[in-house]
Amino acid sequence: MKGQYIRVFLTLLCIQPVSSSVFAADRVGTDQNLAILAQSSGSIVSPISQDMPMGQSVGGHPSLLPKASSSDTVHELFGMEGGYFHPYLSIAEEYSDNLFNVNWDKKENWLTRISPGLWVSLPRRKEVPITIVPHNSSPGGLQLALHDYEGFNRYHFYLLGGLDIKLYSEDSNLNDTDGKVEGLFQFNLRSGLTLQAVDRYTHGQDRFDAGSSTANGLRRYNSNFMQGTFDWLVSEKFRTKIDYSNFLLDYTDSQDDFLDRNDNTVSAYAYYIYSPKTDLFVEYSFIDVSYDHSEGKSKDNKNNFVYAGVHWVTTEKTSLRFKAGYQKKKYDNDQSEGINNNPDGFALEGELLYKFTVKTDIDLKVSRKIDETDSYVALNKKVLAASLVYNQKITDKWIASCHIGYEHADYDQLIDQSRDDKRFVISSALQYLFRDWLMGEVRYTYDTRNSSDDFFDYDTNRVMLSLNFAI
Repeated sequence: MKGQYIRVFLTLLCIQPVSSSVFAADRVGTDQNLAILAQSSGSIVSPISQDMPMGQSVGGHPSLLPKASSSDTVHELFGMEGGYFHPYLSIAEEYSDNLFNVNWDKKENWLTRISPGLWVSLPRRKEVPITIVPHNSSPGGLQLALHDYEGFNRYHFYLLGGLDIKLYSEDSNLNDTDGKVEGLFQFNLRSGLTLQAVDRYTHGQDRFDAGSSTANGLRRYNSNFMQGTFDWLVSEKFRTKIDYSNFLLDYTDSQDDFLDRNDNTVSAYAYYIYSPKTDLFVEYSFIDVSYDHSEGKSKDNKNNFVYAGVHWVTTEKTSLRFKAGYQKKKYDNDQSEGINNNPDGFALEGELLYKFTVKTDIDLKVSRKIDETDSYVALNKKVLAASLVYNQKITDKWIASCHIGYEHADYDQLIDQSRDDKRFVISSALQYLFRDWLMGEVRYTYDTRNSSDDFFDYDTNRVMLSLNFAI
């Protein structure tokens, strides 16, 4: 199975452009020197999973991707002047008063992170063209659907590689290096047909948690998400899209074998282009979830989703992506199906970006669905997650932001002890742009969870200081 992970970006298929990733790249204070992206991890970092090139700030705030200078001979010699090559580096120090997110025997820790990376683009770009956010417990590997990437060129190629070197003061045995490689290739035909391939390989870890099965609470994994899409603009009013995706998840410790799985997803969309700014659509998705080992085979299941939704870009101030529908989850194992307390339910995905002024915006995301389990004693979990980010450009140099996240996870337990978790995260940050290529950030985060099972309760405070370099 592990040999399949090397498939980083081999497929040539996928997606039609409708709106450029408004939510991933259009933010307060984003001139050509700044791009807003989100944080990278397959595990839950905030209630709504986010992503960004490794080495940038946490929580959906500005990353430093400055415009190249035409007067710099070095940039010209190495092709960076045109925006083809974008190296970056982040150095961060973070203090936590509860490293393992538990409610007993709390351990303080200083975490040092060194995060280099490089992304390339053809044709040249100043911003990462797409945000790929794997989410390990979501069926199919995504908590929120990928945004359509709007490319006006005949083709587009993008590739990013990054490392995240982590050094812990509490226990050097925890020291490790995360990494990711992701890419996109898009080919646009004059007939209105668009083919696109997307791939994301991740070597990472779940966040520390009382429910982790390993002795030190460290769950390491490899994952690979691949998607190919056939997209056809049939006429001025109608568009259709079919995509296929595969998500592979493999945890390195044998104690976590019950989590290893292979998800295959097929989705079909029909769009009615109501106006140049509004698309109405219906969607059907089928997800086959297959666990790899005997410990998890009883949880093999099939998911059917039916949605109706809207993509709405009213003005430069407002962008909305919203869909609501129905999810049906059926287990292959008769015994598992017999005890399944979450056979179906309301499904929802929504993203709203509103710019009050050129200096102020908010970004709201919400998701509801029946997820796969992350616990040995649960069959699945019903999850409602929401995230609100407020960004304020104070001056040309100073940017402030606040992130509020909420997650309610209702576990379908296999034991008598019920588990109903409510998690709340609030984070505030202040960023300062020293130079076009250098940004500093200080951030405070409060993370708390209240569970019906006190074993999973915790309160954690974190303070981070970072320097971000980018070209």
